[in-house]
Amino acid sequence: MLGFRRLAIAAAFALASGCAALAADDTKPSDPNPPVNPKIELARGDQWTYEVKDDITDELRVILNLAVTDVTDSEIDVRARYTVVATNVETTGVQVFDQNWRQKENGVTICRPACPETGIPADIEVGKAWSYSFESSKITAPANFKFAGKAKVVSWERVAVANGLSFDAFKLVFDSAVTPVVNNRKWEQHVELWYAPAANRYVKRRLETRQNGKLVEATVETLRDYHRREK
Repeated sequence: MLGFRRLAIAAAFALASGCAALAADDTKPSDPNPPVNPKIELARGDQWTYEVKDDITDELRVILNLAVTDVTDSEIDVRARYTVVATNVETTGVQVFDQNWRQKENGVTICRPACPETGIPADIEVGKAWSYSFESSKITAPANFKFAGKAKVVSWERVAVANGLSFDAFKLVFDSAVTPVVNNRKWEQHVELWYAPAANRYVKRRLETRQNGKLVEATVETLRDYHRREK
């Protein structure tokens, strides 16, 4: 009986070890060498479709389609189409980014300088860390907020997204505090972003917002389709 118990424990340990190994392999990149300063190459008509989920309940909320309308040396313009899953209602707007996908405008707010939490640094490499700050101003109802945070490129890994797709990607992490403090409530943001050079954009982005340290909202965007317009 004792021998059977030892055998069962050994089998359970082996299974757990095997599962851990499989989990590690899930994030192992197909190419162990990350590209050096990958160039973002875009053209009018390139598009990405994302699933936007509530990361607390796993509810699918929105389908987001982004299509490039214009590209210059300093700016990326896109048409953003949002489809609310519950109602199937569509809205369309314009979003403006700098050359590294850092958001400047989204139709609701203007960021000065561009918001780093949506893009990548020009000299991206694993281990790079930096501090940042920017101001977000609402266009319609005047309100200004200042963000101050720290960011780091933490790894080069394989990330699974939607529709069975997976990409080798840089994982970036951003943590920022927001001022002014409203009604004695401190706001913080935590962003995890996976940028895939093969998709010329992030393929997954997780955003958490906390109030006085308590989780208020969490969303995750995952890529389900990337289409490059043929030249």
